[in-house]
Amino acid sequence: MNNKIKTLLVLLIVPVFLRAQTHTDQNGWKTSVTDPLSGQPTSARRFEVATLGYNSHHWQMGGLIFVELFNQYFATGYMKYVVENGYGQGAGGGAPVLRLLETYGTQRDARVVLGVADSVTAFNGVFQIMKLPIYVDVGNYGSYKVKITYLQDKVDALTGQNQLKFNVAPAGDVVGAFTGPAAPDNNIAGSGNLMISGLGAHYIENGNVGIGTKNPTERLSVKGKIRAQEIKVEAANTGNWPDYVFTKEYQLPSLADVEKHIKEKGHLPEVPSAKEVEKEGIALGANQALLLKKIEELTLYILELNKTVSGLKEKVLELESVPKQQK
Repeated sequence: MNNKIKTLLVLLIVPVFLRAQTHTDQNGWKTSVTDPLSGQPTSARRFEVATLGYNSHHWQMGGLIFVELFNQYFATGYMKYVVENGYGQGAGGGAPVLRLLETYGTQRDARVVLGVADSVTAFNGVFQIMKLPIYVDVGNYGSYKVKITYLQDKVDALTGQNQLKFNVAPAGDVVGAFTGPAAPDNNIAGSGNLMISGLGAHYIENGNVGIGTKNPTERLSVKGKIRAQEIKVEAANTGNWPDYVFTKEYQLPSLADVEKHIKEKGHLPEVPSAKEVEKEGIALGANQALLLKKIEELTLYILELNKTVSGLKEKVLELESVPKQQK
């Protein structure tokens, strides 16, 4: 075989081999990879990379479909989604669920979006066959390859359940600008100890955190005791800090009014009652400010009392210095 024939065979075989690797099948576990999907210079684009065919009622093969996005150019970017469409999630009631499982790198200009499920003109018995579009959005100047892993039968046209139509080079439609998700949205659970370690700050960006409770009502809700070497509370509004008690404009309540309030209510003015504390709890920062206010008011009462006592002392000394015959 001369060199020209060998070269011709290589040119014929290599494209076929490369094209064959777009789809793989390992004992029913299939993967398919798209051509590069790119946004336009001035706008993002939406690509229908696959359409899933499923039975609207029965459990079927392949309830989970994994979609991976690989950024091609300049910077790192990878995202892995799972589409949950088994019994109770689309099939047999409910709606399909989309979750972001992993994300790495700096680029987040792509995302997976589920379309609206629609019926196909086919039935399995009395149950409707449905089709679910799976889209990938790519931001402007972005370029991604998409890999889908599934158990369904790959088909060119949907006719029944357990089928997936894969689009190697889908045409894109213009969509509005978006920002891809920055963190997975799946729950973290384990049977052992939960440990977060590493350099830098660790934070929870959104939502409430509960310790000892599954229904936190605040950013941090703890059912139980807290031990710390120091707790620092930041004042939301420094104008509420009770230094104003010492200004000339402040009207100090009379002791008579304070006494009347105590007799009627059973607690100091402005201070919550025992029943209120039991029901609502205490805001630590506001309570500290309130206690300081009462201390400052008490200080003013003491200063006034001290003036009164000092005046009485002077009068006593004056009376003692008067000769007896003048009394």
